Amino acid sequence: QKWKRPVTSKRYYLIVIVSLILASVLQLIPTSAAWLPWKPNFLLLMVIGWITFQPNHWGIGFAAFVGFLTDLVFRSPLGLHVFLFVFIGAVPYLLSGWLIYFNVIHRCVLVFILIIFSGFLSNFMYSVWGVPVGYGDVPLGAISSVLIWPLIDRFLVKVHEKRR
Repeated sequence: QKWKRPVTSKRYYLIVIVSLILASVLQLIPTSAAWLPWKPNFLLLMVIGWITFQPNHWGIGFAAFVGFLTDLVFRSPLGLHVFLFVFIGAVPYLLSGWLIYFNVIHRCVLVFILIIFSGFLSNFMYSVWGVPVGYGDVPLGAISSVLIWPLIDRFLVKVHEKRR
């Protein structure tokens, strides 16, 4: 069973980097205005996933770093995504002892709640800066995130099992 070898340290970090690059590419793919509210926040989903399954390696600092990179890539106000990713990433970090034993449906419910909260918090922060925002589109992004989450969850479960 050569193909079932455990994930080495270098290979593990490469998997994390490639997953974040893929999430960035998916995040930057242009969509029409009609589909934009349905677009999931792929980077936030990856942060939630890596923190859930490997909280000892990827914690709040990891969420802050990815949030900082997201701020740079999207040219958003510096610190917006850092705050969002740290705040949202803290929940799976604090619950990581339990989340790994939840089934995928329970983790989908948590992801839905986190993405809804992230959308409301992001819109609130933009409204504080005087940017007009609409809160009606927030559930659409959460629904699409929940539909994609089982794929991310399955991938991270496999990486976690091979890491042991």
